[in-house]
Amino acid sequence: MTKDIEKILHGCFYPKEGRPNLHKIPVNTELAMQHIDKARSNLRAMKIMFDNDLFDWTVICGYYAMYHAVLAALFKIGIRATAHYCAIAAFKEFYVKRGKVMPEYIIYIKRAKQLEQKYADTLEKAQEDRVVDQYGVEVLTNDDAEWILEDAKDFILKIEAVLAE
Repeated sequence: MTKDIEKILHGCFYPKEGRPNLHKIPVNTELAMQHIDKARSNLRAMKIMFDNDLFDWTVICGYYAMYHAVLAALFKIGIRATAHYCAIAAFKEFYVKRGKVMPEYIIYIKRAKQLEQKYADTLEKAQEDRVVDQYGVEVLTNDDAEWILEDAKDFILKIEAVLAE
């Protein structure tokens, strides 16, 4: 697994074609805090969506809350990510592998991303097509979405604690 992450990271920093999706930059605490603020905003949106039985959007908002926390963590160590898979790989390498965050936090974000991919087009597809196609007819239930309420909050709190160190 470590070799896979290393391979992904190398491709993200040094792609054979196109622009890199991971960039070494000066540490940017201000952008890190802006992404944490965005994560908190997505947590609030997630709760509103859940309370209104909009479970697909509950998962989407929860995923983006966690994703913005990942971006905050990366800015804190001087990395800017422009692709989700690269951001998550970098987070695994620089936070999970080094013991700053427990591996279960990666499971939270992976689970949210899997549901998001299943019921609403992935961000990668949206970026490729430049069209957000979230008009699918499959419906998420309360059970599909309920877990993310706590997982996303826990994830954000853990990243906030790591950033405060």
